[in-house]
Amino acid sequence: MIIKFIFFLGTLYASPVQTGKEAAVRLFGFSLWYLSAHLISKLGNIAIEEAYLGTAEQALSTKTPPWQLLIGIILSEIMLSLAWIILFLVCAAAMIGFSDIWKGTLALIGNIAVFCGISLLGMIGIGVFILGLSFRLKQVGAVTEVLLYYLLMFSGFFLSPKLLPSVFHILNSLSPLSWAVQGMRAGWQALVPASLVSCFWILVGASILRWQWNWARKTGRLGSYV
Repeated sequence: MIIKFIFFLGTLYASPVQTGKEAAVRLFGFSLWYLSAHLISKLGNIAIEEAYLGTAEQALSTKTPPWQLLIGIILSEIMLSLAWIILFLVCAAAMIGFSDIWKGTLALIGNIAVFCGISLLGMIGIGVFILGLSFRLKQVGAVTEVLLYYLLMFSGFFLSPKLLPSVFHILNSLSPLSWAVQGMRAGWQALVPASLVSCFWILVGASILRWQWNWARKTGRLGSYV
């Protein structure tokens, strides 16, 4: 993840943004991606990691319900990622200019807060979906890396949406991150589709996790890493 921080800062230096609003969209878009990527990676690997360490059964034998453990993992990963995001924003602001970013952020503060919040819920849904798959498909981590790279490159904050082929626009219609970027750029007309996409992933993620959790319990695969 640190490499991607440096990589993105390099692109900002090589291709300077023209306005404060565009700078805010790109910076908060990347920050949201980083937060989501860190969370999704953790959720996609946590079941395998705990099984490999032999602590899965021990963790699940406590009186704490599994859903509370899941919420605790999500919140802890968010808090951990926020420290790196703040550092990234400070470094980026030093490169671009604090005044430009400040003006752009103030102009879009409502859009940033609402769309990033909605998108984060949708990305959590994707993470829960991948967590569910990891009970049955132990190599899901490789697919996760491809997904995160796609979201980094083609969600609209790294490369301009105008440069993307139409097939990517079709794929991005199911991406909470892409809708967040569109909402920050285009405004409130993206609110309804952004909300629907995030709700879709929350429902799909919860359903797949419940289904695969029950399957893993019945087959004794909860503590297996193979």
